[in-house]
Amino acid sequence: MRRPPCRGLRRRLALALAAATVLATAGCGLDSSDSGSSSGEPEHGGSVTILMPGEERGLDPFTASYSSVADSNRLAALYDVLVWTDPSTGGVRPKLAESLVSDQSARIWTLTLRPDVRFSDGSSLDAGTVKANWEAHRDPAVRSLVGGPLRGVLLTEVSTLQLRIELPSSNANFDHTIARNLSFVAPRRLVATADGRYELKHAPVGAGPFKVKSWEPGKELRLERNPQYWQRNRPYLDEVVFRVDKDVEGANKSIRAKRADLTLTIDPQSVAQARADGLVAEDARLNGGLMVAFNVRKGVFQDPAARRAVALALSSAEINRRFYGGRGESARGIFDATSPLANVNLAAPENRPDEARALFAQLTNNGKKPFVFRYLVPDNVKMRGTAEYIRQTLEGYPGVTVIVEVTDMASLVTRLAGSDFDATVCQLWADDVEPTIYQFLYSKAGLSNITGYANDVVDAALEDGRRSTDASSRRDAYTRLQNQVNRDLPFWVYSSAVIGAVHRADLVGIQLFNDGLIHFDAIGRR
Repeated sequence: MRRPPCRGLRRRLALALAAATVLATAGCGLDSSDSGSSSGEPEHGGSVTILMPGEERGLDPFTASYSSVADSNRLAALYDVLVWTDPSTGGVRPKLAESLVSDQSARIWTLTLRPDVRFSDGSSLDAGTVKANWEAHRDPAVRSLVGGPLRGVLLTEVSTLQLRIELPSSNANFDHTIARNLSFVAPRRLVATADGRYELKHAPVGAGPFKVKSWEPGKELRLERNPQYWQRNRPYLDEVVFRVDKDVEGANKSIRAKRADLTLTIDPQSVAQARADGLVAEDARLNGGLMVAFNVRKGVFQDPAARRAVALALSSAEINRRFYGGRGESARGIFDATSPLANVNLAAPENRPDEARALFAQLTNNGKKPFVFRYLVPDNVKMRGTAEYIRQTLEGYPGVTVIVEVTDMASLVTRLAGSDFDATVCQLWADDVEPTIYQFLYSKAGLSNITGYANDVVDAALEDGRRSTDASSRRDAYTRLQNQVNRDLPFWVYSSAVIGAVHRADLVGIQLFNDGLIHFDAIGRR
């Protein structure tokens, strides 16, 4: 099949991938990879069971958690995507869309949809439908977690299949924002009104390769083949089952015992162990990582000295040794060392206990003034273990008390949105600065900026980086960002970001994109 043109502005983001994750895509139909253990043409038919650690916020595009290990892989199976980021190149490629292009100013973008794409209810995917979805995202009453980038954007239906997107300012990387935050689209009748969105929340409808067969929220989602899918010979599978299993540590064992077929993990030790056990594990390195994020809006961490003291007291190498069997990689900051956007000469401060002791002595008046904070973590074995290491280490300094609060993922997301924490573990998986890191750090990003961090130097660097597609120019901008963030420390990254798909050897066509999503039309059994 001839590859449709992908004329959007491209960047080469050379993420270091293991050989098994090299993607071979002969067109937007995404033929199976012919490299690694996932090669080979799938057979039609069969069912696949996928273990996920939780179902965080549901299956509608407005309130779901857009993380590959949370809700977004379920959404990818139901809705498919307009466009997606290819981690082997960093370029944005079309799928339900035919193209996404900008003019010379990078203020005007044009999205052109494929003809004859239908939702599983038979309704058409057209420019008006995309417009209605995006308008709902930016409606404050909807409380979308990803609608921020649409503020001030003018949307115009040029034709049935073409949408004009006029940005308030230049953004040469807006295609990345669409790929990560705005690619899941539901029927117009279900997004245009509050009643429709309520119906969508409880009975989701998409244009993806699968549709809902049955759903027990928080337990199991069973999907069946969508006969309306735009690729008539896809998907290969008849059924996909997402099963919630909070025993993340036992997922590999379940796959070996043939009780499941696939799981997504951000644990490098789990990826390494899967390979040792004869399973297939495909992984990708990304920017971001696991971090301690400080609430700088209120409480003790309004003081930069308090944030610095915590970072200097802790050791990423010790966390890696204790909880990841030394198989992870200590982070040097929010940029992965392999990214061409990173300045490899920069590293965030950490593991200087003498300097930490001096700072804590000042903050606590030599132990006489209590320094107390709440550390919020999800109910996960390694997160709890890491939190306990942090508590024990920091409470070794006179006057310091750490209250570890463990909660479920849905409650954690709600509390972060309400700024109800002092410090928390944050998982940031970013294939590019746009949009994830931009929204995490930009002072006016709203809910995405969970720390409340605001700095004019960082804001300017983010704006300069988004106006260019040249890797060197963007790296210069982000060097300024890294220098400032290393001084202010609104967060401390302790483990580099990795995403792994662990699966049985007879499952083929696994192709990771964005931060670890799967093209569900391409997978099957051989």
